[in-house]
Amino acid sequence: MDFSVGDKVVHPHRGPGRIIDVQRKRFLDEARQYYVLEVPSHNMTVHVPVLKAELHGIRPAMSPAKLSRVLGILRSRPSQLPQDYKERQETVWEKMRTARPTPTAEVVRDLTWRSRQAHLTKKDSELLKRGQDFLAAEMALVSDTEISEAHERIEAELDAAMTARVERERQSRPLSSTV
Repeated sequence: MDFSVGDKVVHPHRGPGRIIDVQRKRFLDEARQYYVLEVPSHNMTVHVPVLKAELHGIRPAMSPAKLSRVLGILRSRPSQLPQDYKERQETVWEKMRTARPTPTAEVVRDLTWRSRQAHLTKKDSELLKRGQDFLAAEMALVSDTEISEAHERIEAELDAAMTARVERERQSRPLSSTV
C-alpha cells in the first residue's frame, strides 16, 4: 500500500501517527525511500522503508465509520474472559498484538468490565492501560482531538454501558412482596 504525506497511519509497535515526509536516504551505498511518521503519543518520529511498510504492519488509521463501530463495541455487552489469569492474558495479548481498533476495543471493554467485578492482576491492568492508550491515540488522530479527550470519550462510553446494564438488571429483578 502506498501512502502520501499527510496520511493518517498506524505503526503496530509505535502507535498512530501521520506521515509528515517521504525521504530518500543513502545507507550502505544504497538509496532507499522512507516514510517519516510523526507519532504524537510517544513524541517521536519513526522512519519506515517505503518498500517494507506493509511488512512492518503499517496500516491506514481507522475511518470515521470504523470509529463509530469501535464506540459501539465499547458500549456493547462484554465477552467473558477466561478465569485462569495465564489463559486470560494470552487471549488478551493475542487481540492486542493485532494493533487493530476492533479487537483493542474489545479488550478495553472486557477488562474494564472485569475490573468492576473482580480484581485485575498487575499484568491485566498493564494490558488494559496499554489498550486504552493505543485506542485513545488512534481515536484522537482520526477525530483530530487531543488524546485526553479520546480517553474521556472511552470512559464515557464504558460508564454509559455499565450504567445501562445495571439499570436493566435492576428492572428485570422481580419486586419483592411484603406480607
